[in-house]
Amino acid sequence: MKNDSERRLFHFTIIVVLIFGVLFAQLYYLQIYNGELYKRLSEGNRTSILPISAPRGKIYDRSGEVLVSNKMTYTASLIPDEIDDLDYVLEVLEQILEIDQLELEDKIIANKKDKLVRLKRNISQEELIMLEENKEQIPGLIIENIPIRSYVKDNLASHILGYVGEISANELSDLNEQGYRAGDILGKTGLELIYEDYLRGERGRQQVEVNNLGQQLRVLGVEDPEPGHNLVLNIDHQLQQTTEELLADKVKVIKKELEDEEHPPIGGAAIVSNPKNGDVLAMASFPDYNPNLFSTGISRTDWEELNSDLTRPLLNRAVNTSAPSGSVFKVVTSAAALEELEISGDDEFYDPGFYELAGTRFGNWYSGGQGEIDFIDSLAWSNNTVFYKLGHKLYKEDQTILQHYARQFGLGDKTGIDLKNEAEGLVPDPDWRRNYFQGIEDRIWYPGYTINMSIGQGNLRVSPIQLTNTMNAIANEGKIYQPLLADKVVDQDGNVVQEIESELINNLSLSEETMTVIQEGLEGVVTYGTARDNFSEVEISLAGKTGTAQTGRNNPNHGWFGGYAPADDPEISIVVFLEYGISSGNTLPIVEGIMQEYFDLEDLDDDQKEG
Repeated sequence: MKNDSERRLFHFTIIVVLIFGVLFAQLYYLQIYNGELYKRLSEGNRTSILPISAPRGKIYDRSGEVLVSNKMTYTASLIPDEIDDLDYVLEVLEQILEIDQLELEDKIIANKKDKLVRLKRNISQEELIMLEENKEQIPGLIIENIPIRSYVKDNLASHILGYVGEISANELSDLNEQGYRAGDILGKTGLELIYEDYLRGERGRQQVEVNNLGQQLRVLGVEDPEPGHNLVLNIDHQLQQTTEELLADKVKVIKKELEDEEHPPIGGAAIVSNPKNGDVLAMASFPDYNPNLFSTGISRTDWEELNSDLTRPLLNRAVNTSAPSGSVFKVVTSAAALEELEISGDDEFYDPGFYELAGTRFGNWYSGGQGEIDFIDSLAWSNNTVFYKLGHKLYKEDQTILQHYARQFGLGDKTGIDLKNEAEGLVPDPDWRRNYFQGIEDRIWYPGYTINMSIGQGNLRVSPIQLTNTMNAIANEGKIYQPLLADKVVDQDGNVVQEIESELINNLSLSEETMTVIQEGLEGVVTYGTARDNFSEVEISLAGKTGTAQTGRNNPNHGWFGGYAPADDPEISIVVFLEYGISSGNTLPIVEGIMQEYFDLEDLDDDQKEG
């Protein structure tokens, strides 16, 4: 019996020893032999704090129509810290995303300090599927669903709205203290840039668990982003669309007329504003572009195409360019002459078809001359001879008096419109000539320079938005307000965050008689003068001035029109500029179409339109 008990105890002991031996061996295998491996595996499951992009604020027209919004799209992103074999990951991504390996590497290296690098926004469904199928080969891959900018009406108001893009290294160094990080999207041009601080929003955060393969396992917590504030414009989207269409159609017609001639690229601009407060109701520039190209990161091909296009579609011709104004400048010369030379509206002048000074003849556009003509009619008929005489008299009074009036009307300086890179233009004077030219003779301000400037020629340069202020001064009894595209900033609940109010830039000290004479002359332009054939049947009264500016070098002339309506109580001002547009006559159908849209007039007969 004792032997049986001892035998069983012996066997039990053997079994226990074997069990503990196996357990010890397993522990040795796990902790010693493969300890480092399992240590790495256990450390593989960890958490990361990743940013969540905030939706930018929307942009609305004055009636609440959405012009710019956001749409959710899939984006391929990487957590740089999870990548061990960068070359291999880049090789896989290059094949799937069709992005050059060097470009991907530059982006990852540049953003190495950040938790998340966004490689490609708005990936296709095919790319999404391929990334999912190959995610085990791409450690640190994160597929995000983030908002990108959506310009709802494509090209509409593209020069006003501008576009967004990924922050550059230079921008990041300037804006780092304001909370920007690599990969952020910000406004690059237009209102997107000007009102960036309101539109940008506040990014959120999410805590995610990542396994040893660098794959996201689950979201542990989320701090939601705060959308940016919304921007409400003074622009009327329907008036904007009509203005753009009228401008584009006319430019295309002019290009067809000149297709057999060598000439610079043709473009144009048109502005509709409220002279009583500076609100810009429409601003068109042609050619234009589609800002949606920039929302996901513009391709090199598209960027090179836009930049190499000789018509310069990215250029806002309404604000960023200047040119001689032609006879629209006679509004300024009229004010100076009426105030400084004590002439009146019914003073008579004689026009033989030219004005001669020191053997040089300055010709009238009507070569045979108009004989006896009073001042109001000379403005209505745009009689060059009369204005040559007045320009010369002003020169004799003071070589800079005409320039003084030009600057009072807002020329030669920025208007303060809420857009970047506004052209200053140029009001040339004796000081400018002395500083600009080297030769002694070239530095002298001769009377011929003032004579030329009196009809808007010579070195004078004005922008369409500056000329808008000039016409607004006449329409608004001398008051000039800062032109503004934006009206207010509102939060997501519609509460006003910031009213954007225009400032009074200047209040011209012109006499009531001077203002009345100029207004009568501008009404005469439309009723019996140079623009009489286009507006005789229009129900709403219009006052304005045509201008055909010579460009030299055998190039086509620039065409201008500046005016306001109704003539007796202006609601809108209209300025149209056709760069190399042959003649001011080509601007008039655009003006007519804008009036039809704004005042809801019936279309005029085709025969009248051709006039």
